[in-house]
Amino acid sequence: MGGTLIDYEGFPQYWGDYYVPAFKQVSDQLNLHAAEEHIHAAAETLKTYNPRLYPREIEYQPAYIFADVFHGWRIADEMIDTAIAAFFAYFQQTVMIYPETISVIDYLHVKGYKIGILTDVPTGMPTEVLMQDIRAFEDKIDYFLTSTDCGYRKPNAKGIEIIAERFGVDVSKIAVVGNEKKDVAAAINAGTVSILINRESTTKDYGEDLRISQLTEIIHLMENE
Repeated sequence: MGGTLIDYEGFPQYWGDYYVPAFKQVSDQLNLHAAEEHIHAAAETLKTYNPRLYPREIEYQPAYIFADVFHGWRIADEMIDTAIAAFFAYFQQTVMIYPETISVIDYLHVKGYKIGILTDVPTGMPTEVLMQDIRAFEDKIDYFLTSTDCGYRKPNAKGIEIIAERFGVDVSKIAVVGNEKKDVAAAINAGTVSILINRESTTKDYGEDLRISQLTEIIHLMENE
């Protein structure tokens, strides 16, 4: 989703440098009075699970990650989910939907195209927390799948294969739109049409089939297919 449908304004793709203030927010909101050493230890532990630092295709469940991250915080079991949500709320306060996202999704929906979202979650983010960021167009999405749900991160093709099976179509009938190299690689590994969306001024070439600079170009591709 990030960089394709939505953006977390002010944050780069790697969030590790902002883990400390996010954990401080957890401590403040839950009145935990966490010591600085525990806050910094949590940040360093979470970094060890960050696939931008340590690439992996296998996904870990949020409960597994944060059981390790919050070690020593003395958070009651019934408050763990609240603590996780408070951590990610630090980043979600800046979420922005790209101006053309909803109109393009509406167009595809009206035209009868099946729309699926396959997204790698930010390290440890539960699916239900991430879904808060697509509330404005959630009702137009036919299937929402995260790396947490399917157990694999891109460039692994498993998530795309699950969506193809869910929609009852061959993978070759699917077009995957993404903004990162791993998105294109996952599409290629699955045998789908790969579309790179590059909103930046820099040149990118990941071996994609098609290249666009904004989502509205998808409409023209569909009309000329």
